[in-house]
Amino acid sequence: MTRIDEETLRQIEAELGEDGVWVAPELRDQVPHDVEAQIEAAAAEADTPTYVALVDLDHRDPLTHGDAGELANYIRDDTGRSGVYVGLEPQYGDDPYVLELTSFPDDSGLFYAARVASAEHPDDLGAQALRVLELLKSGDAERLYEQLDPEERYPGGSSGGDDGGLGAGALTGIAVAVLALVAVVVTARRRRARALPAAPTPTGASFTLPTAVLSTVRAAEDRRTEGRAQADVLALGEAIDAAELDPRHSAGLPAWQAALDHYDVARRILDRDHSPADAVGAIVLAGRGRSALAAAVDGRGWEPAPNCYFNPLHEGATTPVLWRDGESGVRVPACERCARAVTGGTEPDDVLDFVADGRPAHYFKLDLGAWSRTGYGALDGDLLGRLLESGRRGRSRRRSAP
Repeated sequence: MTRIDEETLRQIEAELGEDGVWVAPELRDQVPHDVEAQIEAAAAEADTPTYVALVDLDHRDPLTHGDAGELANYIRDDTGRSGVYVGLEPQYGDDPYVLELTSFPDDSGLFYAARVASAEHPDDLGAQALRVLELLKSGDAERLYEQLDPEERYPGGSSGGDDGGLGAGALTGIAVAVLALVAVVVTARRRRARALPAAPTPTGASFTLPTAVLSTVRAAEDRRTEGRAQADVLALGEAIDAAELDPRHSAGLPAWQAALDHYDVARRILDRDHSPADAVGAIVLAGRGRSALAAAVDGRGWEPAPNCYFNPLHEGATTPVLWRDGESGVRVPACERCARAVTGGTEPDDVLDFVADGRPAHYFKLDLGAWSRTGYGALDGDLLGRLLESGRRGRSRRRSAP
Protein backbone atom coordinates (compact mmCIF):
# COMPACT_ATOMS: atom_id res chain seq x y z
CA MET A 1 0.00 0.00 0.00
CA THR A 2 1.06 3.58 -0.62
CA ARG A 3 0.79 6.59 1.63
CA ILE A 4 0.45 9.88 -0.20
CA ASP A 5 2.55 12.74 1.12
CA GLU A 6 2.83 16.15 -0.54
CA GLU A 7 5.94 15.13 -2.50
CA THR A 8 4.25 12.01 -3.89
CA LEU A 9 1.14 14.05 -4.70
CA ARG A 10 3.24 16.53 -6.70
CA GLN A 11 4.84 13.61 -8.56
CA ILE A 12 1.46 12.12 -9.43
CA GLU A 13 0.12 15.48 -10.59
CA ALA A 14 3.15 16.09 -12.80
CA GLU A 15 2.98 12.67 -14.45
CA LEU A 16 -0.76 12.91 -15.04
CA GLY A 17 -0.10 16.24 -16.72
CA GLU A 18 2.42 14.63 -19.08
CA ASP A 19 0.73 11.42 -20.22
CA GLY A 20 -2.42 11.02 -18.11
CA VAL A 21 -1.28 7.88 -16.26
CA TRP A 22 0.59 7.16 -13.02
CA VAL A 23 1.22 3.64 -11.70
CA ALA A 24 2.50 3.14 -8.16
CA PRO A 25 5.78 1.18 -7.98
CA GLU A 26 4.23 -1.62 -5.92
CA LEU A 27 1.67 -2.24 -8.69
CA ARG A 28 4.24 -2.53 -11.45
CA ASP A 29 3.85 -6.32 -11.54
CA GLN A 30 0.12 -5.78 -12.13
CA VAL A 31 0.61 -3.08 -14.76
CA PRO A 32 3.92 -3.49 -16.63
CA HIS A 33 5.31 -0.67 -18.74
CA ASP A 34 3.91 -1.97 -22.03
CA VAL A 35 0.39 -2.10 -20.57
CA GLU A 36 0.85 1.37 -19.10
CA ALA A 37 1.70 2.62 -22.59
CA GLN A 38 -1.57 1.14 -23.89
CA ILE A 39 -3.49 2.87 -21.09
CA GLU A 40 -1.77 6.16 -21.93
CA ALA A 41 -2.81 5.82 -25.57
CA ALA A 42 -6.42 5.02 -24.62
CA ALA A 43 -6.57 7.96 -22.19
CA ALA A 44 -5.25 10.28 -24.90
CA GLU A 45 -8.07 9.20 -27.22
CA ALA A 46 -10.83 9.64 -24.62
CA ASP A 47 -13.63 12.07 -25.45
CA THR A 48 -13.33 13.61 -21.97
CA PRO A 49 -9.99 14.45 -20.30
CA THR A 50 -9.13 11.27 -18.42
CA TYR A 51 -6.48 10.66 -15.77
CA VAL A 52 -5.51 7.23 -14.45
CA ALA A 53 -3.79 7.01 -11.05
CA LEU A 54 -3.38 3.35 -10.10
CA VAL A 55 -2.31 3.23 -6.48
CA ASP A 56 -3.38 0.97 -3.62
CA LEU A 57 -4.01 3.66 -1.02
CA ASP A 58 -3.41 3.00 2.66
CA HIS A 59 -6.47 3.66 4.82
CA ARG A 60 -4.07 5.10 7.43
CA ASP A 61 -2.86 7.69 4.94
CA PRO A 62 -3.46 11.10 6.60
CA LEU A 63 -4.06 12.82 3.26
CA THR A 64 -6.55 10.53 1.50
CA HIS A 65 -7.59 8.04 4.20
CA GLY A 66 -7.49 5.37 1.52
CA ASP A 67 -10.12 7.07 -0.65
CA ALA A 68 -9.36 7.38 -4.37
CA GLY A 69 -12.06 10.03 -4.63
CA GLU A 70 -10.19 12.16 -2.10
CA LEU A 71 -6.99 11.78 -4.13
CA ALA A 72 -8.89 12.91 -7.23
CA ASN A 73 -10.25 15.90 -5.33
CA TYR A 74 -6.77 16.98 -4.28
CA ILE A 75 -5.38 16.65 -7.80
CA ARG A 76 -8.25 18.57 -9.29
CA ASP A 77 -8.06 21.30 -6.63
CA ASP A 78 -4.31 21.68 -7.14
CA THR A 79 -4.24 21.54 -10.93
CA GLY A 80 -7.70 22.68 -12.01
CA ARG A 81 -7.95 19.66 -14.34
CA SER A 82 -11.58 18.62 -14.68
CA GLY A 83 -12.51 15.32 -16.27
CA VAL A 84 -12.62 11.65 -15.28
CA TYR A 85 -10.20 10.24 -12.70
CA VAL A 86 -9.64 6.49 -12.54
CA GLY A 87 -8.35 5.12 -9.24
CA LEU A 88 -8.69 2.04 -7.03
CA GLU A 89 -11.30 1.18 -4.44
CA PRO A 90 -9.92 0.06 -1.05
CA GLN A 91 -8.80 -3.58 -1.19
CA TYR A 92 -9.39 -5.96 1.70
CA GLY A 93 -7.38 -9.15 2.12
CA ASP A 94 -7.24 -11.16 -1.08
CA ASP A 95 -10.16 -9.38 -2.73
CA PRO A 96 -9.50 -8.48 -6.38
CA TYR A 97 -8.78 -4.91 -7.36
CA VAL A 98 -11.80 -2.83 -8.37
CA LEU A 99 -11.53 0.53 -10.10
CA GLU A 100 -13.22 3.64 -8.74
CA LEU A 101 -14.15 6.49 -11.08
CA THR A 102 -14.55 10.11 -10.02
CA SER A 103 -15.50 12.91 -12.38
CA PHE A 104 -15.71 16.69 -12.39
CA PRO A 105 -18.49 17.54 -12.97
CA ASP A 106 -20.15 14.52 -11.38
CA ASP A 107 -21.44 11.71 -13.58
CA SER A 108 -23.57 9.15 -11.74
CA GLY A 109 -23.20 6.58 -14.52
CA LEU A 110 -19.46 6.04 -14.23
CA PHE A 111 -19.71 3.20 -11.72
CA TYR A 112 -21.33 1.01 -14.41
CA ALA A 113 -18.05 0.98 -16.33
CA ALA A 114 -16.03 0.13 -13.22
CA ARG A 115 -18.30 -2.78 -12.27
CA VAL A 116 -18.36 -4.24 -15.78
CA ALA A 117 -14.58 -4.03 -16.10
CA SER A 118 -14.15 -5.68 -12.69
CA ALA A 119 -16.50 -8.52 -13.62
CA GLU A 120 -14.78 -9.13 -16.95
CA HIS A 121 -11.18 -8.90 -15.68
CA PRO A 122 -11.22 -9.56 -11.91
CA ASP A 123 -7.58 -10.68 -11.80
CA ASP A 124 -6.02 -8.29 -14.32
CA LEU A 125 -5.75 -4.68 -13.18
CA GLY A 126 -4.22 -3.46 -16.43
CA ALA A 127 -6.98 -5.07 -18.49
CA GLN A 128 -9.56 -3.51 -16.16
CA ALA A 129 -8.15 -0.04 -16.74
CA LEU A 130 -8.11 -0.51 -20.51
CA ARG A 131 -11.65 -1.90 -20.48
CA VAL A 132 -12.94 1.03 -18.42
CA LEU A 133 -11.54 3.52 -20.91
CA GLU A 134 -13.07 1.53 -23.76
CA LEU A 135 -16.48 1.48 -22.05
CA LEU A 136 -16.38 5.20 -21.33
CA LYS A 137 -15.79 5.84 -25.01
CA SER A 138 -18.34 3.34 -26.36
CA GLY A 139 -21.14 4.13 -23.92
CA ASP A 140 -22.02 0.43 -23.52
CA ALA A 141 -21.33 0.20 -19.79
CA GLU A 142 -24.87 0.50 -18.45
CA ARG A 143 -26.26 -2.06 -20.91
CA LEU A 144 -23.55 -4.56 -20.01
CA TYR A 145 -23.97 -3.84 -16.30
CA GLU A 146 -27.64 -4.85 -16.49
CA GLN A 147 -26.54 -8.23 -17.86
CA LEU A 148 -24.30 -8.98 -14.86
CA ASP A 149 -25.28 -11.37 -12.11
CA PRO A 150 -26.07 -9.67 -8.75
CA GLU A 151 -22.86 -10.95 -7.14
CA GLU A 152 -20.87 -9.41 -10.00
CA ARG A 153 -22.55 -6.05 -9.54
CA TYR A 154 -21.42 -5.79 -5.92
CA PRO A 155 -18.00 -7.43 -5.63
CA GLY A 156 -17.02 -8.19 -2.09
CA GLY A 157 -20.65 -8.15 -0.89
CA SER A 158 -22.52 -10.95 0.84
CA SER A 159 -22.69 -14.19 -1.07
CA GLY A 160 -26.43 -14.65 -0.67
CA GLY A 161 -28.61 -16.47 1.78
CA ASP A 162 -30.16 -15.15 4.96
CA ASP A 163 -27.23 -15.94 7.24
CA GLY A 164 -25.17 -13.06 5.81
CA GLY A 165 -21.96 -15.00 6.27
CA LEU A 166 -22.54 -15.87 9.93
CA GLY A 167 -21.70 -19.52 9.26
CA ALA A 168 -25.14 -20.97 9.89
CA GLY A 169 -23.79 -24.47 9.40
CA ALA A 170 -21.87 -24.07 12.63
CA LEU A 171 -25.01 -23.23 14.62
CA THR A 172 -26.98 -26.01 16.25
CA GLY A 173 -30.77 -25.90 16.43
CA ILE A 174 -30.54 -24.81 20.06
CA ALA A 175 -28.18 -21.97 19.19
CA VAL A 176 -30.53 -20.77 16.47
CA ALA A 177 -33.40 -20.78 18.94
CA VAL A 178 -31.34 -18.81 21.46
CA LEU A 179 -30.44 -16.22 18.83
CA ALA A 180 -34.10 -15.87 17.89
CA LEU A 181 -35.01 -15.34 21.55
CA VAL A 182 -32.26 -12.76 21.96
CA ALA A 183 -33.53 -10.91 18.89
CA VAL A 184 -36.99 -10.72 20.48
CA VAL A 185 -35.51 -9.46 23.76
CA VAL A 186 -33.44 -6.80 22.02
CA THR A 187 -36.40 -5.65 19.93
CA ALA A 188 -38.54 -5.35 23.03
CA ARG A 189 -35.84 -3.44 24.88
CA ARG A 190 -35.32 -1.05 21.97
CA ARG A 191 -39.02 -0.16 22.10
CA ARG A 192 -38.84 1.02 25.70
CA ALA A 193 -37.73 4.45 26.84
CA ARG A 194 -33.98 3.93 26.73
CA ALA A 195 -33.20 6.44 29.43
CA LEU A 196 -34.62 3.97 31.95
CA PRO A 197 -32.21 1.67 33.84
CA ALA A 198 -32.07 -1.98 32.86
CA ALA A 199 -34.82 -4.06 34.43
CA PRO A 200 -33.69 -6.13 37.44
CA THR A 201 -33.55 -9.90 37.17
CA PRO A 202 -35.07 -12.22 39.82
CA THR A 203 -31.70 -12.13 41.60
CA GLY A 204 -31.83 -8.33 41.83
CA ALA A 205 -29.06 -7.72 39.27
CA SER A 206 -29.57 -5.61 36.17
CA PHE A 207 -29.79 -7.63 32.97
CA THR A 208 -27.37 -6.58 30.23
CA LEU A 209 -26.93 -8.45 26.98
CA PRO A 210 -23.44 -9.89 26.55
CA THR A 211 -21.33 -7.83 24.17
CA ALA A 212 -20.92 -10.73 21.74
CA VAL A 213 -24.69 -11.29 21.58
CA LEU A 214 -25.40 -7.59 21.12
CA SER A 215 -22.84 -7.47 18.32
CA THR A 216 -24.41 -10.47 16.59
CA VAL A 217 -27.93 -9.06 16.75
CA ARG A 218 -26.86 -5.60 15.63
CA ALA A 219 -24.86 -7.12 12.78
CA ALA A 220 -28.06 -8.77 11.57
CA GLU A 221 -29.89 -5.44 11.77
CA ASP A 222 -27.07 -3.76 9.88
CA ARG A 223 -27.28 -6.37 7.12
CA ARG A 224 -31.00 -5.76 6.76
CA THR A 225 -30.42 -2.00 6.58
CA GLU A 226 -27.66 -2.49 4.01
CA GLY A 227 -29.90 -4.72 1.91
CA ARG A 228 -32.69 -2.17 1.95
CA ALA A 229 -30.28 0.64 1.06
CA GLN A 230 -28.92 -1.26 -1.93
CA ALA A 231 -32.43 -2.15 -3.10
CA ASP A 232 -33.82 1.38 -2.64
CA VAL A 233 -30.97 3.07 -4.47
CA LEU A 234 -31.03 0.53 -7.29
CA ALA A 235 -34.80 1.01 -7.64
CA LEU A 236 -34.35 4.78 -7.81
CA GLY A 237 -31.78 4.41 -10.57
CA GLU A 238 -34.08 2.15 -12.54
CA ALA A 239 -36.99 4.55 -12.05
CA ILE A 240 -34.87 7.43 -13.32
CA ASP A 241 -33.90 5.39 -16.38
CA ALA A 242 -37.54 4.59 -17.10
CA ALA A 243 -38.91 8.09 -16.45
CA GLU A 244 -40.40 10.07 -19.32
CA LEU A 245 -40.43 13.85 -18.96
CA ASP A 246 -42.63 16.25 -20.87
CA PRO A 247 -40.26 18.91 -22.25
CA ARG A 248 -43.11 21.43 -22.13
CA HIS A 249 -43.12 21.28 -18.33
CA SER A 250 -39.92 23.15 -17.57
CA ALA A 251 -41.03 23.70 -13.98
CA GLY A 252 -40.11 20.08 -13.29
CA LEU A 253 -36.49 20.36 -14.45
CA PRO A 254 -35.08 21.38 -11.01
CA ALA A 255 -36.87 18.38 -9.49
CA TRP A 256 -35.35 16.14 -12.17
CA GLN A 257 -31.88 17.43 -11.32
CA ALA A 258 -32.59 16.90 -7.62
CA ALA A 259 -33.54 13.28 -8.32
CA LEU A 260 -30.30 12.76 -10.24
CA ASP A 261 -28.24 14.41 -7.49
CA HIS A 262 -29.81 12.35 -4.71
CA TYR A 263 -29.25 9.15 -6.67
CA ASP A 264 -25.66 10.11 -7.44
CA VAL A 265 -24.73 10.79 -3.81
CA ALA A 266 -26.56 7.72 -2.48
CA ARG A 267 -24.87 5.49 -5.07
CA ARG A 268 -21.45 6.93 -4.23
CA ILE A 269 -22.01 6.31 -0.53
CA LEU A 270 -22.85 2.66 -1.10
CA ASP A 271 -20.09 2.11 -3.64
CA ARG A 272 -17.46 3.12 -1.09
CA ASP A 273 -16.57 1.81 2.35
CA HIS A 274 -19.44 2.97 4.54
CA SER A 275 -20.99 2.58 7.98
CA PRO A 276 -24.50 1.53 9.05
CA ALA A 277 -25.23 5.23 9.61
CA ASP A 278 -24.28 5.87 5.98
CA ALA A 279 -26.59 3.07 4.82
CA VAL A 280 -29.48 4.74 6.64
CA GLY A 281 -28.48 8.00 4.96
CA ALA A 282 -28.57 6.32 1.56
CA ILE A 283 -32.12 5.14 2.28
CA VAL A 284 -33.13 8.70 3.18
CA LEU A 285 -31.50 10.07 0.02
CA ALA A 286 -33.21 7.44 -2.12
CA GLY A 287 -36.57 8.36 -0.60
CA ARG A 288 -36.03 12.02 -1.36
CA GLY A 289 -34.89 11.11 -4.85
CA ARG A 290 -38.12 9.19 -5.46
CA SER A 291 -40.14 12.18 -4.27
CA ALA A 292 -38.19 14.55 -6.52
CA LEU A 293 -38.59 12.20 -9.48
CA ALA A 294 -42.36 12.06 -9.00
CA ALA A 295 -42.48 15.86 -9.01
CA ALA A 296 -40.34 16.00 -12.15
CA VAL A 297 -42.59 13.57 -14.01
CA ASP A 298 -45.61 15.68 -12.99
CA GLY A 299 -43.84 18.82 -14.21
CA ARG A 300 -43.89 20.61 -10.86
CA GLY A 301 -41.41 22.01 -8.40
CA TRP A 302 -40.13 20.04 -5.45
CA GLU A 303 -39.05 20.65 -1.87
CA PRO A 304 -38.08 17.77 0.44
CA ALA A 305 -40.61 16.96 3.13
CA PRO A 306 -39.06 16.79 6.62
CA ASN A 307 -38.56 13.27 7.91
CA CYS A 308 -39.06 12.15 11.48
CA TYR A 309 -36.23 13.50 13.62
CA PHE A 310 -36.27 10.56 15.99
CA ASN A 311 -35.97 7.93 13.28
CA PRO A 312 -35.59 8.95 9.63
CA LEU A 313 -36.84 5.52 8.57
CA HIS A 314 -40.29 6.22 10.02
CA GLU A 315 -42.74 6.90 7.21
CA GLY A 316 -45.68 9.25 6.95
CA ALA A 317 -46.27 12.96 7.45
CA THR A 318 -44.57 14.78 10.31
CA THR A 319 -45.66 17.51 12.69
CA PRO A 320 -43.44 19.86 14.76
CA VAL A 321 -43.10 19.01 18.45
CA LEU A 322 -41.08 20.50 21.29
CA TRP A 323 -38.42 17.98 22.28
CA ARG A 324 -36.56 18.53 25.55
CA ASP A 325 -33.24 16.74 25.88
CA GLY A 326 -32.07 17.69 29.35
CA GLU A 327 -32.58 21.38 30.07
CA SER A 328 -32.64 22.52 26.44
CA GLY A 329 -35.59 22.30 24.09
CA VAL A 330 -35.91 22.36 20.32
CA ARG A 331 -38.80 22.01 17.90
CA VAL A 332 -38.33 19.00 15.64
CA PRO A 333 -40.52 17.21 13.08
CA ALA A 334 -41.91 13.90 14.29
CA CYS A 335 -44.05 11.18 12.78
CA GLU A 336 -47.48 10.58 14.28
CA ARG A 337 -46.33 7.88 16.70
CA CYS A 338 -43.25 9.76 17.91
CA ALA A 339 -45.19 13.04 18.18
CA ARG A 340 -47.79 11.31 20.35
CA ALA A 341 -45.06 10.03 22.68
CA VAL A 342 -43.32 13.40 22.99
CA THR A 343 -46.60 15.24 23.55
CA GLY A 344 -47.37 12.74 26.29
CA GLY A 345 -44.07 13.49 28.01
CA THR A 346 -42.18 10.32 27.12
CA GLU A 347 -39.33 9.49 24.79
CA PRO A 348 -40.36 7.77 21.55
CA ASP A 349 -39.84 4.03 21.78
CA ASP A 350 -38.02 3.50 18.48
CA VAL A 351 -35.33 6.17 18.25
CA LEU A 352 -32.65 5.31 15.70
CA ASP A 353 -29.48 4.24 17.47
CA PHE A 354 -26.10 2.74 16.73
CA VAL A 355 -23.63 0.86 18.88
CA ALA A 356 -20.89 3.09 20.29
CA ASP A 357 -18.35 1.84 22.84
CA GLY A 358 -20.28 -1.40 23.09
CA ARG A 359 -23.63 0.22 23.95
CA PRO A 360 -26.59 1.50 21.89
CA ALA A 361 -26.68 5.29 21.63
CA HIS A 362 -29.14 7.64 19.95
CA TYR A 363 -27.77 8.72 16.59
CA PHE A 364 -28.16 12.43 17.40
CA LYS A 365 -25.88 12.02 20.42
CA LEU A 366 -23.07 10.67 18.22
CA ASP A 367 -20.69 12.52 15.91
CA LEU A 368 -21.95 11.27 12.55
CA GLY A 369 -21.17 14.41 10.59
CA ALA A 370 -24.03 15.83 8.54
CA TRP A 371 -26.27 12.89 9.44
CA SER A 372 -26.45 13.76 13.14
CA ARG A 373 -26.09 17.54 12.71
CA THR A 374 -29.12 17.74 10.42
CA GLY A 375 -31.13 14.86 11.86
CA TYR A 376 -30.77 13.12 8.49
CA GLY A 377 -32.32 16.23 6.94
CA ALA A 378 -35.08 16.73 9.52
CA LEU A 379 -33.50 19.99 10.72
CA ASP A 380 -32.15 21.16 7.36
CA GLY A 381 -33.89 20.63 4.04
CA ASP A 382 -30.61 20.95 2.12
CA LEU A 383 -29.18 17.63 3.25
CA LEU A 384 -27.11 17.26 0.07
CA GLY A 385 -25.54 20.67 0.61
CA ARG A 386 -24.63 19.83 4.20
CA LEU A 387 -23.08 16.53 3.09
CA LEU A 388 -20.93 18.29 0.49
CA GLU A 389 -19.91 20.99 2.97
CA SER A 390 -18.97 18.31 5.49
CA GLY A 391 -16.74 16.66 2.89
CA ARG A 392 -15.05 19.94 2.00
CA ARG A 393 -14.43 20.81 5.64
CA GLY A 394 -12.95 17.35 6.20
CA ARG A 395 -10.58 17.78 3.26
CA SER A 396 -9.59 21.25 4.45
CA ARG A 397 -8.82 20.03 7.95
CA ARG A 398 -6.76 17.14 6.66
CA ARG A 399 -4.79 19.36 4.29
CA SER A 400 -3.94 21.83 7.07
CA ALA A 401 -3.06 19.20 9.67
CA PRO A 402 0.67 18.85 10.44
